[in-house]
Amino acid sequence: MDIKKILKDTAVLLVITLVSGLLLGLAYEVTDPVITARKEEEKAASYRGVFAEASEFSSREDLLEQAASVLEQAGINAEITDVMEAKDASGSVLGYAMSIAVSGSQGQIVIAYGYGVDGTSLGMDILTSAETSGLGSRASEPEFRNQYAGKNVERFTVVKSAASGDDQISAISGATVTSNAVTTAVNAGIVFGRYCAEGR
Repeated sequence: MDIKKILKDTAVLLVITLVSGLLLGLAYEVTDPVITARKEEEKAASYRGVFAEASEFSSREDLLEQAASVLEQAGINAEITDVMEAKDASGSVLGYAMSIAVSGSQGQIVIAYGYGVDGTSLGMDILTSAETSGLGSRASEPEFRNQYAGKNVERFTVVKSAASGDDQISAISGATVTSNAVTTAVNAGIVFGRYCAEGR
């Protein structure tokens, strides 16, 4: 056994590992701000899609601090990660746009959701999802997501048949877990939206 050769090979591997690590770190530093900015733009576009008449969105960190306890009291397992107050050109509050995270069948799902001050669920959009292509991924299609828009209900429930009332959401065939997860996120938005509207 040649100790010098082993030490030389070890040193070469160490250098390669260090250089690779530095290059990966550099690549992350360069790409992370771009990816983060793109996600923020997509979220803002989703908020504007729900509140087309809004001329201003302002962050409400004070309300966000209360989100976890509000959802815990309601028994809803979801996380509100962002809340914005939507206002029209005259400064009147139209409602609240929020980002809500839940667990789906393949990982975390994050939605953008709009709640009007009159209690109307204005709609939702999928921001991120790792759900199965062709099944759970269909939650982002208009046929499914539009079921939540324009309805003033206390809570939505998922049904495997055709919806027979405003409070019912027809599940995606073969993706009941995803349907329930998205509905849980929307229900979290309704509960927290009501809290925000009552406290304004």
